[in-house]
Amino acid sequence: MGIQPNARGRVTANGLRIYYESFGYPADPSVLLIIGMDEQCTAWFPYFYEPIVEAGFHVVRFDNRDCGLSEWIADWDENHPYRLEDMANDAVGLLDALDIEDAHIVGASMGGMIAQQIAIRHPDRTRTLTSIASSAFPLDPDPEVQPSIDVAKHQALHEDLVSRFPNHLTVPAETIEFRLGAARVFAGTRFPFDEAFQREAMRENILDRRGFNPQAQPHQLAAVLASGSRLEELGRVSVPTLILHGTEDPLVPPGHGAKCAAHIPGARLVWMEGIGHELPVGIMPQVHEELLALFRRRRHPFEACPRRQ
Repeated sequence: MGIQPNARGRVTANGLRIYYESFGYPADPSVLLIIGMDEQCTAWFPYFYEPIVEAGFHVVRFDNRDCGLSEWIADWDENHPYRLEDMANDAVGLLDALDIEDAHIVGASMGGMIAQQIAIRHPDRTRTLTSIASSAFPLDPDPEVQPSIDVAKHQALHEDLVSRFPNHLTVPAETIEFRLGAARVFAGTRFPFDEAFQREAMRENILDRRGFNPQAQPHQLAAVLASGSRLEELGRVSVPTLILHGTEDPLVPPGHGAKCAAHIPGARLVWMEGIGHELPVGIMPQVHEELLALFRRRRHPFEACPRRQ
């Protein structure tokens, strides 16, 4: 059965209804997991959070606004989109509602951007920061952060998915196949793509949970773009920080991870060799080793490890 939630439900946070699940003992140090764009909190799979709970931590995962079982934004205005700062305030509001004083903040992809915002603007609520496969400035023109992959090839793969599943935003069966295809494109070469596992996870999210909002991606992409650069603000991060990034990430190229680490005092940069924009089960031993070492150091910064050339 695995570890079951000790609590779940919706709370009011930053004026919105936010769905959450928590695991472990609330008296233990808390870890807040922030998922990426257009994803539901259930994408933090048990193989990710269960070893953290077993190590003595209280883990909270939640659906961002516009996703899953949290409140979807009906009055969204493209001329005045919400920003990552607003989403960070949602997360801090959730900590308030759960009576959590501070937490180890862990975010992946867009969730990493939100986690950065929390560390910058709410240092008193942040024990440590972990930013996974993320960026402080997705539109950075610096050639050092540009992808080394064949962009045209990936664009062609995306267009092929759209042509094969033209109703992927409205027909659940097509939504599953489209997202499965995209996940396969974003995966690295180190571990085989587990299609059966991913298909079942998507089926549960889309058919059983009914948490797919077709407007989530454009709304959240607008939030990312409207939020601009955090590169200079990263210098204000004062907590121990871990940057994890796949060396084959085609969506957020590895240079973004290196640049984040370079701007955060004492940040530790760890490369996940052969990993794309994903967190497969095979990479978990390395991830858990790094996370638990960070959590146990708490407020004692450490030297950055050597940068990947």
